[in-house]
Amino acid sequence: MKKLLIPCLAIMLASCASDDAAMEGTPEGDYAKAKRIIETGGYNKAVFELEKFASEHPYSHYSVQAELLRAFSAYKGEEYAVSEIVCEEFIRRHPRHPDVAYAKYLLAMSHYKQVSPPEKDQGESKKAIKAFKRLLSEHPKTPYAADGARRLQKLYNNMAKHEVNVGKFYFDRGRYVAAANRFQAVIREYQTTPAIEEALYRLAASYSALNIRNSARTTARLLLYNYPNSEWSRKAERFL
Repeated sequence: MKKLLIPCLAIMLASCASDDAAMEGTPEGDYAKAKRIIETGGYNKAVFELEKFASEHPYSHYSVQAELLRAFSAYKGEEYAVSEIVCEEFIRRHPRHPDVAYAKYLLAMSHYKQVSPPEKDQGESKKAIKAFKRLLSEHPKTPYAADGARRLQKLYNNMAKHEVNVGKFYFDRGRYVAAANRFQAVIREYQTTPAIEEALYRLAASYSALNIRNSARTTARLLLYNYPNSEWSRKAERFL
């Protein structure tokens, strides 16, 4: 994380070196002031100062840089809703800017930082997945793509566990069709996740509970063929 975000920040900050108090009130002076606040870790205060900057110097040489700096400050200060809004606006207004990939990465990361564990609602996971997929699709050769791909896989893992948990909830209450639908979703959408083995086993169990014996056997065989050493494969032998 630090390796990706800090260099971008350094580039933005390098464009303004003045710290002369006499410059305060000018675009250069106010931008330098925000820079100094960030350098001391005052991210939330910097968000406020950069919001003022946007209203007082909307057409300055530093206005675009200040937008990215505000998004970064909000992210570092854990004001993720602000970071999302600023990033989305930057992407809309500057679709061809050299740093638009960074804005898309920061937007995805803002959602990523709010992701809940598999036992809870996965609304932010879905938003983060969408944002990372956009980043990888539109900027595959940027430094952010590799990190985005790793985080995307973690999100898929999280989503797959969530679907399995919901499926188990339905299964335990005798709602076998609803359970099967959840396990099928894991098999269909999250084949690269560790949860696929359990999903196959529990789908076979759901078919068995519904008295669909052929489908239970076919699913169990698929599990054994692809994951012969899995603990779930051993459990699935009872459906053969």
